[in-house]
Amino acid sequence: MTCVRHIIVCEGESEHSYLQRLQSFLDAQPLADGTFETPLRFIGPACAVSKTGSYGRIVATYNKTRRNNKKASSIQIWTDFDLYHRNDQECATNYAAKTTGIPNFFFSFHNFEDFLVLHCTGAQLADWLHYGSPEGKGHFNSPLHARGYLPEIQRILLDYAKGSLSPDFISWASLRNVKANLAHQPFSNPHSLNPIRSFASFLIEELEHAYPGCLNPPSGPVSTPPFTP
Repeated sequence: MTCVRHIIVCEGESEHSYLQRLQSFLDAQPLADGTFETPLRFIGPACAVSKTGSYGRIVATYNKTRRNNKKASSIQIWTDFDLYHRNDQECATNYAAKTTGIPNFFFSFHNFEDFLVLHCTGAQLADWLHYGSPEGKGHFNSPLHARGYLPEIQRILLDYAKGSLSPDFISWASLRNVKANLAHQPFSNPHSLNPIRSFASFLIEELEHAYPGCLNPPSGPVSTPPFTP
């Protein structure tokens, strides 16, 4: 199998840290007979971290990354959807009018931390679903700013700190949870942006192609280790 490489332009250090942990996990998987390299690579160069999800800044980072990697077959953008949901800094307006040559973004709905909770089950997932619901904080339909959602996430994922993940957070078990939880992602889209794509869905599609069968449900219950950065 030919190695598929995706260079990921991402919003911040949290996404960059996740890509590093993900690649470390994939690199540790045994290779199929007759192959000599990991079949899937998600490359997140430090210079491709935008440090903001605003449309202009992240597109500028993408263009710089493309100039520096002219032979790359896949350069993708991964950012949060909250700015685009609220149209902060006219992000939704600019995205709707984006020019040819700028790829459709992959989004976390609505924040990286929401993507992170997709790796969980049980009480953590239930607490997140309640917090996002109208009975909770309503974050799924009206995404909160960081000052509002971080205390909630740190209550759900104990000791969570931005830009930090424990080495064992990513496993086949936690990635199976992501697959199972795709339907729980909030998809509120008040500005009717089209298309809006999920990074979580993209990740699962790529993993299923590169590692057939590894995301199939196990015979027993799925569990996720405690979150300990």
